[in-house]
Amino acid sequence: MVSEYKPDFPEDADFEKLIDKYGEELGVLQREAHELDIPIIIVFEGWYDVFIGEVINRQLLPLDSRGFDFHFTDAPTSEENKIPFIFRFSQKIPPKGKIAVFDRSWYMRGLIEHLLNDSDIFGCSNLSKKSNIEAIFTEPANKEIINSPKFERMIKTFNDFEKTLSDNGTYIIKIYLGARKETREESHKIWKKIMPYNIDKRSTEKIYKKDIHVIKEVIEKTNTEYAPWNLYFVDKNIDEVTAGTMQIITQQIKKAIFDVKSKRALEENSVCALPKQNLIKTEGPLDLVDLSKSYTKKEYKEKLKKYQKKLAFLHYSLYLNKKPMVLVFEGWDAAGKGSSIKRIVQAMNPRYYRVIPTGSPTDVDQKYHYLWRFLDGIPPCGKTSIYDRSWYGRVMVERIENFCAEDEWKRAYDEINHFEKVMTNDGVIVIKFWMHISKEKQYERFVARSLNPLKQWKLTDEDWRNREKWDDYYAAVNEMIEKTSMKDAPWVIVEANDKYYARIKVLKTIVERIEEELGSKMEEMDFPVIGD
Repeated sequence: MVSEYKPDFPEDADFEKLIDKYGEELGVLQREAHELDIPIIIVFEGWYDVFIGEVINRQLLPLDSRGFDFHFTDAPTSEENKIPFIFRFSQKIPPKGKIAVFDRSWYMRGLIEHLLNDSDIFGCSNLSKKSNIEAIFTEPANKEIINSPKFERMIKTFNDFEKTLSDNGTYIIKIYLGARKETREESHKIWKKIMPYNIDKRSTEKIYKKDIHVIKEVIEKTNTEYAPWNLYFVDKNIDEVTAGTMQIITQQIKKAIFDVKSKRALEENSVCALPKQNLIKTEGPLDLVDLSKSYTKKEYKEKLKKYQKKLAFLHYSLYLNKKPMVLVFEGWDAAGKGSSIKRIVQAMNPRYYRVIPTGSPTDVDQKYHYLWRFLDGIPPCGKTSIYDRSWYGRVMVERIENFCAEDEWKRAYDEINHFEKVMTNDGVIVIKFWMHISKEKQYERFVARSLNPLKQWKLTDEDWRNREKWDDYYAAVNEMIEKTSMKDAPWVIVEANDKYYARIKVLKTIVERIEEELGSKMEEMDFPVIGD
């Protein structure tokens, strides 16, 4: 149960002095959080007739403008509307040491866009004339809406998003500014004097009564230990509201600073050495692969022409149907990821695809959650992104080489599943390939590369070092496939000892998946493709 936040102000409080006091304190806390590399998100939600903009502005004035970003969440732009909903906000998360302030957020936009899609059945219950906190949190909610699968997916998306941020050190402060009936009526009078038009139709009593049940349910279901709500009812005195919300923010930033200092003190007193990986090679998906599969050169050429022609047609169909696709390529060094990608893009129009090679994170990347650097590559409607290496580095190379803590890579399985679920829930086709070869075949290809002047650049000292940890990587890959292969985003293990067989399996898998997704029976067109 979410309870109302009531500031501990004396009866004769001088709110102007309190605002100055909290303002000075906020400035000090901002600098301390910056020095400790603490990212902070402050979310303001509430009705448009509670002076929310003025309240937020008063919070920002004491802050150093270099240390915060302000985001007003309005209707999505045409470009934002082409990517999965929550990724609009993922792109705006603050780096370490910075504050992001949201005037409305994923909550209001999620509700509004949900309303627009289900306007015929949304909010059909009425709220009683009671306007106190007990009435709002005891009225029966609109079951038709809040029990719908779409509503539940929305709530899970919000909670997964916030938990991922919280687990990786971001502190989230959520404030909902509520308004009792008399306050709303008074603010309406003030707004009518200032504005000659109705600034927001959702501020009417009629809409308020319809929506309050669903809002109540959203607040209850997203009031989590890692991101709790602060429910603050606005009075007519804007100075009091400002001081009250400032008190909430200062208290929670103090708590964030205390938590970080305590955690670091414990870490300094513990053993600093990272534990050595002792992975046991147990049987898993990789052990079931038949690496003897192959095609003759003649078979390969015939099948290559067939599937590239189909892919050319289907890739254009994806564009026409505004269906995005993500292809993820992981695998052993020298397993043929690059050559398989080459045969894919030979059949595609470069206007509608993008190949994204993934290297080590930059200094800027390391200031954000590790998934942040992959957001820019998520394709808009009708486009395709091909990742040559991906976010799975967290549970492979970063795990094996101790580039991240054990708790970080262990929780990454769920974070990755949430990340991909966001995509598939929004209609993105996700196909993940693990290019699998034997240890002996890898050595054979390494030697061949070292002897070929045109391919020597592909072989690095790091490739040889990784080979020494083959068994560790083998066990990690088995675990990765088992924990992150989902129905809508499955892993496809490609038998890649024979390069011909591998390329055809990749092409065939993509073609069949697109056909399944589109369910299209359009007559094929004669698309020209570049042969092998």
